[in-house]
Amino acid sequence: MPYPTKMVKTIRWKCEACDLTWIHPIETCLYCDKQVKKIIGTKHKVIGITEVHIPNPLHPIVPYNVLLLQDEHGNKMPKKTMKKYGVGDTYEDKPNDSERAISSIKIKYDFYEAVKEALELIGDIDAKGKKVLLKPNLSIPAYPYLGLSTNPKVLDALIQILKEKGAAKIAIAEQSFFVPTEKAVAKSGLAELMKKHDIEFIDIAETEFEEKKQREFTFKVSKIVDDFDLLINVPVIKTDMVLGMDGAFENLTRFLAKETFDDLAKDPQKAALALAALLNIFPKFLTIGDASIGTQGNGPAQHGEPGFYGLIFAARNPVVHDTAVQEVFCLRKLPYVQMAGKLGMGEYDYNKIEFVGNELDALRKDIKQPIGSKLLKKG
Repeated sequence: MPYPTKMVKTIRWKCEACDLTWIHPIETCLYCDKQVKKIIGTKHKVIGITEVHIPNPLHPIVPYNVLLLQDEHGNKMPKKTMKKYGVGDTYEDKPNDSERAISSIKIKYDFYEAVKEALELIGDIDAKGKKVLLKPNLSIPAYPYLGLSTNPKVLDALIQILKEKGAAKIAIAEQSFFVPTEKAVAKSGLAELMKKHDIEFIDIAETEFEEKKQREFTFKVSKIVDDFDLLINVPVIKTDMVLGMDGAFENLTRFLAKETFDDLAKDPQKAALALAALLNIFPKFLTIGDASIGTQGNGPAQHGEPGFYGLIFAARNPVVHDTAVQEVFCLRKLPYVQMAGKLGMGEYDYNKIEFVGNELDALRKDIKQPIGSKLLKKG
C-alpha cells in the first residue's frame, strides 16, 4: 500500500556508518563518533492494533486502540486513538487553521519537533519580516522542573522556528507582581536562553501603560504590545486555587499595571468578569500551551505539585485553548472562559472544538483538582 503524505511524524536519530538507530536525540554515534542524522517519517500505515478495555488514571476513557504505525523508512511508533482502524490502513493528521482548532502533540524527546508540529497542525505561522513578542509565564521564581514557569526548552524551540521563518525581531516580555522580576528570570533558565539567541527581555513593569475601557472595567495596560506585529502567548499549564487554571487568559494579566492587578485580585468574582473582558484589548494572538511539566492540585504556587504531562498545545483562539486544556485535564468548568465564549470571543463548547494531533478522549487525564475556589463549577 502506498504511503500518502501526512502530518504525523516519526523521529529517529541514525548513524548511517554503523546502521544504528536511536529513538532519542544524540549528536554523534556512540560507537564510531560520526555525526548522527535526524530521520523524520511523515507517511504512515497501520501494521498492528491492540484494543484496551481496562481504564487507569492516565487512560480513563475506554475502550481505546493502540495502533502500531510504520513510516516510509520502516520505523515504528505506537499511537493511541479512539477510532477504529484496520491493518493496512493509512493514518493521517490533516492541518486545520480554523479558529475552532487546537493541536495537541506528545513530546517524544524532541521539543523542537513537537512545537513545530503543533504549529504546522494549526496552519503554521507567518513570521517573515515581523517583530514577534513572546509572553511566557515566569512570574514566580522556580526552576523549570517544578512546573511553575514556562519550560525554556519550549521557548528555545519556538525561537529557533521563528528565526527559520525569518522573524525580523524576537523579544520576551514578562513581569512579576510578587517578587522582583529578575529573581524569577534567574531561576527560569531564561537568562541563558536570551544569551544563546541574543534576544531582548522586556520587564513589562518598566514599560508605559495606558488606560483602556472594556464594559464596566478600566484597565491600565502596557503599550508594549503595540510595538510588535505578532504576539505569541506561551503559558505553562497550572492548576489555580482561585481561577481554576492558569492558561491563555491568566497569562495575559501580566500586561496589566500592578495597581490594576491588585484591585482585581481583591474580588475573585470581579477578577473572573475582568478576565472575560480582557481579551478584547489585545490584537489576535497565538497560544502555545506548555504542558511539558505543569502543576496539579492546589497550584499555582508552592502548594501545587508538578504534573509531568509531556504535551504541547497550539491554538489561534484563547477561548478554544483554555476550554480544550480544561477538558483534557478533567478540570471543572472555567466560568470566565465560558463567559468570554458567550460574548462571542471564541468557541467554549468542547464538543465543537476541532482537535488535531490527538483526540480529546485519547488525551484525557484525571489530574489532581485545585480545591477551595468559589468560582469553579462541577461538571
